[in-house]
Amino acid sequence: MDDKLAIDGGKPVKTKQWPLMYPGGTFYGNEEAEAAIEVIRAQSPFRYYGVDLKEKVNQLESEYAKYLGVRYALAVGSGSTALTIAMMALGIGPGTEVIVPTFMWISDVNSVVLLRGIPIIAEIDETLNLDPELLESKITPRTKLIDAIHMAGSAANMYPILEVAKKHGVPVLEDCSQAVGTSIFGKPIGSMGLISIASLQYNKNITTGEGGIIATNDKALYKKCLCIQDIGFERGEDGVSKAGLSVYETFGIGSRMDEIRGAVGCVQLKKLPKIVGAMRSRQLRIWDALKDIKKITPRRLVDPNGDSGAYLSWFHEAAETARVFGEALRAEGIPANPPHGGVHQSRNIPTLINKTAVTTKGCPWSCPYNKFSEVNYRPEKTSRSNELFDRNLMIPLPPIMTDRDGEDLIKAFRKVANKIL
Repeated sequence: MDDKLAIDGGKPVKTKQWPLMYPGGTFYGNEEAEAAIEVIRAQSPFRYYGVDLKEKVNQLESEYAKYLGVRYALAVGSGSTALTIAMMALGIGPGTEVIVPTFMWISDVNSVVLLRGIPIIAEIDETLNLDPELLESKITPRTKLIDAIHMAGSAANMYPILEVAKKHGVPVLEDCSQAVGTSIFGKPIGSMGLISIASLQYNKNITTGEGGIIATNDKALYKKCLCIQDIGFERGEDGVSKAGLSVYETFGIGSRMDEIRGAVGCVQLKKLPKIVGAMRSRQLRIWDALKDIKKITPRRLVDPNGDSGAYLSWFHEAAETARVFGEALRAEGIPANPPHGGVHQSRNIPTLINKTAVTTKGCPWSCPYNKFSEVNYRPEKTSRSNELFDRNLMIPLPPIMTDRDGEDLIKAFRKVANKIL
């Protein structure tokens, strides 16, 4: 067998392209097409009224709420607007702080800043999610929200996070966008915080192309979100928005989900167990095959049997070893990269580091209500996270992976490990 590394001129283990990481998207079939066509034929793509309204968005909301085991769900135009709507409903604005982990989707920071609040960046641990042990030090009298993000397919360590939050009377928002279908000992993520959001964008575990969904057990919070996602009002039985119907009236942002996406979402939600099951079982099998390899530490999973299985993720003992190992695996045809390729880490977001203003007056950083929030986002301020990022590598595990893909990954991993570790 030729064991010369491809990076040194040897033959790569895998020469065909790695399967695409669009979990829900690659499961599209006749069911999604028929669901969309049903709405089109009914000439009723708007969720609140039409020629022959099919109420697909209502159905998606009901089925998603049932899946999570919560009382209310609200489908909206995108995951990003779901975050903004939820934060608006929670009162994020000038004079408030929101704790966000260093490993994030940029929308989590965007929503805080656009609402003129101040994001407070907190360290991650070996889950690559919010570190509960270091969380308490970030809480101040201005802390209005803890944003627990379940990044790259895996759950944050929710129970100790919730304990810290309860101790200080701070609500927790779960951002489940990258990990829908994940659970912690039988409890679905998205059902544990006061409110949760998920993205249904194209490369998520289930997708409507673009879209988002909010979930909560709190009726008042749900009603606030309902008004915000529309034009600020609730609607009558005829589906027409009317002022004066609700005590929760406000100013809305017009982020309603349409019926075509609602119909597709219903189909995708039914496929979620199969999609996540394929990734999870693959992840477990690969780690079992690699368990004897020394000098690597798998990403810590709060509940391996409840993980979505979207990534194979591990740590090396040193950053330089991770860099070399990643280069060698990529040369073998296996897409091993730093977490999200280095994007969506707080240290790599110039607008945050430079505190780029969103108004001509310099807000939110110069807002007088935020004068007590003197924050420094320079990369050296999050040294623990940086060290974890630099030692970590990830390989996407799409649900359409074949057995041969899995075998190639294992073969390449062993080949590189035998030479480098």
